[in-house]
Amino acid sequence: MNKKMVVLCISLAGALATGSLVGCSNQNDSSQNTSQSKNSSSENKSNLQQYSKDPDSKQQGEDFDLIGTLDRETNDELTLVIDDKKVKIPKSKSFKKEKDTPKDIGGKQVNVEIDAKNQNAESLELTPQAKADSNGIYEKDADGDYSIIGKLINETDNDVTIEVSSGKKTYKKSKDFEQDNDNISGDSKNKVVRLEVKKNDEVESLEVDPEDQ
Repeated sequence: MNKKMVVLCISLAGALATGSLVGCSNQNDSSQNTSQSKNSSSENKSNLQQYSKDPDSKQQGEDFDLIGTLDRETNDELTLVIDDKKVKIPKSKSFKKEKDTPKDIGGKQVNVEIDAKNQNAESLELTPQAKADSNGIYEKDADGDYSIIGKLINETDNDVTIEVSSGKKTYKKSKDFEQDNDNISGDSKNKVVRLEVKKNDEVESLEVDPEDQ
């Protein structure tokens, strides 16, 4: 074999080796990019749970509620302020608001139901605190019963005292009074509570909801 043939063979071998290395490098880069993309996608699909106080947000695959102040709303997206951070939430195609929700609710505290899988907003409603009047009443039934939200000041065997924007209110406990604070540890005093009150102004139940805190 003459020298020209040897040089040619060596050149071809070098080119093939270089091509193989480049091909492997590109394949590795592609694999890394795909892996990073999957990781990024996974992070994006789970980032809203960190802002939720809803116990359901700790359950994988469970839809959950997100509480925040409505900063901005467009046709496709909601922006909430949660713990001084602006959080953007895409609206689902089936997004809806609770019936009788006022048109202008900017700056109000809202409860948004989140689809855990797609991380989209399914529905929106004002929170009890946003609905409450000066006496803390946020809901009235046709039979005269009503619901109140306020800060628990004191509780005895016979009555419950809460604080609302108009001042302190004391209600007598009914004979069938019930208390629900399963999702809150420690003393309920000074926590925000919800009261179910009968039309005779007796408290039927007291609930401590983590989302109100």
